[in-house]
Amino acid sequence: MRFLNRATAICSLAVALCLANLMSTRVTPLAARAAAAIDAEAPQREEADACIACHKEEVKGFARSKMAHSMRLPTEEPEGIVSTSQTTLRTYSNRDGTWQTLQSHGNTETYRVEYVIGSGTHASGYIISLANHLFQSPVAYYRGKAAFGLAPGYETESDPDFTRPIMPGCIFCHAGSFAPLAGTINEYGAQPFSHLAIGCSRCHGPAGAHLHGPSPSNIVNPVRLDPASRDSVCEQCHLKGVARVPNPGKEFTDFVVGQPLETTFTIYRDSMPSGEQPPFKVISHSEQLALSRCKRASGDGMWCGTCHDPHQEPASAVPYYRSKCLVCHAKTHFAGSHPSRSSNCIGCHMPKREPNDGGHTVFTDHRIQRSPDHKPAAEPIGIEPWRDPPPELAKRNLGIALIQAGTETRSWPQIVSGYQMLTEVQHQFPGDCDMYNSIGNALSIGRKFSEAAIAFELAVGCDPKSSGEEANLGSAYAASGSSEAAEFHFQRALELDPINLSAAEQLIRLYEGDGNSAKAEAIKSKIAGFLH
Repeated sequence: MRFLNRATAICSLAVALCLANLMSTRVTPLAARAAAAIDAEAPQREEADACIACHKEEVKGFARSKMAHSMRLPTEEPEGIVSTSQTTLRTYSNRDGTWQTLQSHGNTETYRVEYVIGSGTHASGYIISLANHLFQSPVAYYRGKAAFGLAPGYETESDPDFTRPIMPGCIFCHAGSFAPLAGTINEYGAQPFSHLAIGCSRCHGPAGAHLHGPSPSNIVNPVRLDPASRDSVCEQCHLKGVARVPNPGKEFTDFVVGQPLETTFTIYRDSMPSGEQPPFKVISHSEQLALSRCKRASGDGMWCGTCHDPHQEPASAVPYYRSKCLVCHAKTHFAGSHPSRSSNCIGCHMPKREPNDGGHTVFTDHRIQRSPDHKPAAEPIGIEPWRDPPPELAKRNLGIALIQAGTETRSWPQIVSGYQMLTEVQHQFPGDCDMYNSIGNALSIGRKFSEAAIAFELAVGCDPKSSGEEANLGSAYAASGSSEAAEFHFQRALELDPINLSAAEQLIRLYEGDGNSAKAEAIKSKIAGFLH
């Protein structure tokens, strides 16, 4: 990892010994890997088997869908090389598994791919595991180009590495269910994913009562829900927005289908000038559909399920979706120049486009425009909730969202606005870690480090076993010149999560800045031991 390459400067012999240890302890014959794949996918099959007795066609149809293949174990993956000005990354498979090799700064390190993210329709991403900590690979395979490239978010990096942690929010929409360890950044149980890919329960909710006594009243059917709850089933994964803010004490994974998203978290989107449309993004299907004339004319009667059935992905998309269009447009009088009713509706009115937020591929434009335009998007004038949160959370959630979005876009006015909003309501939310963290982040960006430390102290007070909270507090103390306090909290962060790389790197810099090279080397060796 670059953390080791840059911050630890491990000599070639040490790297070779670590790599030898890695290879000797982690290589698994192909037969054993196949058995592991069967074990990993067993819970998903058991869930499907429980449903198939009554819903045979739906279960079989869903098994062919992209959602049912949202995450998997690697098989024989494509081979390829990605090179930047400072790094070469190679992907290859052999009888022992799939591997990715990083050559950078004179060092070569090899990691085994543990999981593949995505159905592969557009792209496949990769996850490695080190001491039960999951990290994202900096490369992805893009099916449309039949080639590897840098993964989204790494496009501008000349020296990418395997240091990006896979946090629960990263895999919420790819894994069926997972087991993160509380207080850590990216550590999971020995079996991280109890359900590898998306399964029946993601859209229909827990099935225990239904299996015990099947009844329409004890299982979720999205069609029977109120519009907000119905649409939330899809929006949990198909509407990213510019910020997602959990309600106090909530995690994204607390969302239960059958309820509106806002009972758990609020999604915020760009607010645009009148007559302007937001940027076209990878995960904005619901927002695009809301802009369409079809949706605006149909109101709540139209939703994702009007055209999409996850139990029946069409073998031939053109006639299938044409039939969906003709449900409403069978009697529409088309101009003489319009193609025949047997033409490709979606090819003209829902063309594939490159998104503004990367991805090296194209996605279907769900705005259903009469004459699709590709004019550049205007600049947003702010952010707004997709649907309003509970009134008592409106300012709190918007304040956190403004700081999140402002940090992402480097908008100081948004950050200031969010900070001011939170200071107005902070007395209403004692013990709200997310709020205190947002205030601390805003103050840190504004270089008010002593004040930021006070906010982060409050965050640590309400979540004393969080490695991330301790690291944030250590950063504020280090920036304010309080080295002793910073050292204490970085050490505490590493006690709670020994592979919190951010805390380790900052503690090493602190020691080196103080001339304490022995302590710095001790941290480097400890991290190297965990990683290899």
